[in-house]
Amino acid sequence: MAIHTPSADTQTDIDVPEFMRTETAADRPKLSIVKRPAEPLEGPVVEHQGETLRPTWIDSGKEVATRAREHAAENRLYIGWTVRGYRNLGRRWLEARRDDYPQMIQSAKKELKAATDDTAAESAAKELIKSRRAEYRLHKRWHLIKTAGWSTASTTGITTAVVVGGGWVDVLLALGAYAVGTWHGRPGAGAAPFADSTSGLIAIEPGADDPFPIADANTRDEAAECVRRALASEGISVAAVEAGRRYTWGWEVTVRLRKGTPADLIAKAPELETPLDLPTDGLLCQPMRQKRAQVVLRLVEGDPFEDMPALPTRKPNSLTMRDKALVAKRMDGQPTKLSYLGQHFIVIASSGGGKSVTFRTIGDTLTDCEDVIVVDLDPGGNGLEPLAAAVGVRVVGADQMHIIEAVLEKLLKIAKARAMLLGKLGMGDNWIPSPRYPAIVTLIDEYPQLSQRAKALVVAILRVGRKSRVQIGLAAQEATKDSIGAAIADSIALKIVGPSRHQDIVQVFGAGAGANGWRSDRLHPAQGEDPADAGKAYIMGGGSTDPLIHKFIPMTYEEGRRRAAERAAAGRPWFDPESLDLAGVTFDDLDTVQPHEQLPEAIELARAAFTAADDPARMTAADLYEYVAAAAPESWAPEKDEEIDIARDRYLKALRDAATEVAPAVDMKTKQWRGGRGFYLATLMELTGEEAPEGT
Repeated sequence: MAIHTPSADTQTDIDVPEFMRTETAADRPKLSIVKRPAEPLEGPVVEHQGETLRPTWIDSGKEVATRAREHAAENRLYIGWTVRGYRNLGRRWLEARRDDYPQMIQSAKKELKAATDDTAAESAAKELIKSRRAEYRLHKRWHLIKTAGWSTASTTGITTAVVVGGGWVDVLLALGAYAVGTWHGRPGAGAAPFADSTSGLIAIEPGADDPFPIADANTRDEAAECVRRALASEGISVAAVEAGRRYTWGWEVTVRLRKGTPADLIAKAPELETPLDLPTDGLLCQPMRQKRAQVVLRLVEGDPFEDMPALPTRKPNSLTMRDKALVAKRMDGQPTKLSYLGQHFIVIASSGGGKSVTFRTIGDTLTDCEDVIVVDLDPGGNGLEPLAAAVGVRVVGADQMHIIEAVLEKLLKIAKARAMLLGKLGMGDNWIPSPRYPAIVTLIDEYPQLSQRAKALVVAILRVGRKSRVQIGLAAQEATKDSIGAAIADSIALKIVGPSRHQDIVQVFGAGAGANGWRSDRLHPAQGEDPADAGKAYIMGGGSTDPLIHKFIPMTYEEGRRRAAERAAAGRPWFDPESLDLAGVTFDDLDTVQPHEQLPEAIELARAAFTAADDPARMTAADLYEYVAAAAPESWAPEKDEEIDIARDRYLKALRDAATEVAPAVDMKTKQWRGGRGFYLATLMELTGEEAPEGT
C-alpha cells in the first residue's frame, strides 16, 4: 500500500511531539553501501517489540519436524485437500467433455425463438441447432475414446507395477495418488487467473439502538421496535408504537405521536424507507380521523396483489345499477365492490397508469346491468372497443366532435325532461332505473380533448343529471385546471386516481388530501415490459373512505368481445319514449349532424360559459370571465402581477374584436340590468348562428 506524505513545500510549522513525528530522509544518517555476507550472521537471541527473534540456525531438526507435524494435524493430514483435488479433476474432465457445446446449442435455440414470422431465419436457426447437436455428439465420442485410451494405458501400467513390484511399490503408488490429489486440492488450485475468493462485502455492525431492516422482524414486538428506532433516527417523537396485523406483503403498524402532526411524518416517509430497508415508495401513511395523534403505517415489502381474483362470470343483464359489483382488490385483501347509482365519477391516471383497464372494468359492470344504457364517447381513442356490441350509443374519434356535441346536447335535454317526469311516473325525488326506464351513464375518455362546447355541456349535465340518473364518467391522463375543476369538487362523488402528478391529488381529492395519505403521486406507471403500478389506484367515494391502494381487475380484449356479444344477443335497454318525447330528441338522426364552422376561441368560451350555467337568460361579465379564466387559463387567466380587472378587460376586448369579424351587425356592448351588467343569451346565440330561444 502506498502512503502519501506531504512534500517539503507543503509542510506547515506545527509543533508535533517527538514520538509522533514521522521520520524523513533528512533525519536518517548517510550510509555507505556494504556487501551482504554470504552466510547469515551469528548472534544471540534478542527481544524486538516484545517478540522473541531467533536466527533460523538455532532451530533444531526436531523442532522443524514438530512444526511440520502440527501443520499437518491442523489440516487433518490434507485428507480434505485430496478429496477436493480429485473433485477438481472430475470437474475438469466434465468441462472438457461439454466444451461449451450446450451453451452454443442454447444460443441457437434463442435465435430460433426470435425468428418469429421470418421463415428464412427460422430455417437457418433450425439447421444451426441440428449441426451443433451433431458436432456435440462427435465431440463426446472422441472425448470418450481419448479417456478410454489413457485410462487403459494407466490401468495397465499400475496393475503391472502392483503385481510385479511388491509391497513397497504399492505404498509408493498410494503415496503418489495421495500427493496428486493433495496438489490439485490445495487452496487456490484450479481457480481462474486473478480469482478472488473474498466476498467484497464490508458490513458495518449497527449500534445498540440503531435502526434495522423490517425484514428482520419476526414478531410484533420486533416490528414495533424496528419502527420506533427508524422514527427516532429521523427525529420524530412518538408516545407509542403498536404493530398490528402482518400481511403477506408486510406490516401494519400504528404510531401515536407525542408531538407534531401526521403531515410531518408523511413528509418524512421517503427518508424513513432507508432505515426500514423498504422499496422506493414502500411506506404508506394514513392519519386516523378519529384521533389526530395516531397514524397507521403500512410497510410494503412485497406485492399486495400477487393473487388477483378474476372478474365474475355472469349471465347477461344479471345486475342492476343499485348492485355492488366486484371491480378491484384492496391491498388488505378485501374485495372492492362499487355501485354507480346516482354517482358521477372520474378516473385519472397518467400514460401507462392503467386508465383504460380501469374504465373497461367499470364498463363491463355497467353493460351487464339490465337498467343502464351505456354511452361511449372518446375524442382521442377507441373507447370501450371490446364492449362495443353492448354499448347503446358510441362516438369515437377527433373528427367526430360535432356528433359528440350533439349527443351531449341531447343527454342534457333528457336530464332536464326527466326532472319534470318524476311526479308523473311516481318516482319521488329521484329517477328509479328499470329496464323500462333505464339510467344513462356516459363514459367519456380523454376529457381534455373535448371542444369547449362539449366541456360546457358535460358541466351542465353534471349539475342537473344526478337526480335524473343521466350520469357522467370521465377519464383523463391528468386533472387539467379547466372548467371541470369546480364540477369535480361540487358534483363528482366517486373519484379514482391512479399513478399521477401531485397537483392531480389537489385537483381531484382536494387540498390537504396528500397530507392525509392520499398519495397517488407515489404510484408509478408502466414502463416498457415492467407493469409497475399500472391498474392500481386510490378510491374516494363509493364506500371507500381510507387511503388504501386498490388494484382493478383487468379484462382481456377477447373476453370483453365475448361478453359484449352475449349481452347484445340477450338484448340491451334503450331510451324510454317518455323522456325522448318530452325532451324532443332522438338518437336516430346522428348521421345527419353536420360539422359546424369553428368560431374564434373568445366566442366559443363565451357561449360555453352560458351552456355550463344551464343557459340563463343573461350573465354578468364577471361570471362569464370567471368561467373563461378557469376553462382556458393558459390564454385568459390573469398573468403574473396582473390584476383580475385588467385580465377581464383584456378578454372582453378580444371577444368584441372577434365578434366584429364574425358578425359585425351583432351588438356586443354589455347591457345593464338591476343587480348586474353583462351579456344576454340571445346575443351570444345570434353571434354563433343559433336559433334564439322563445320569449327572448
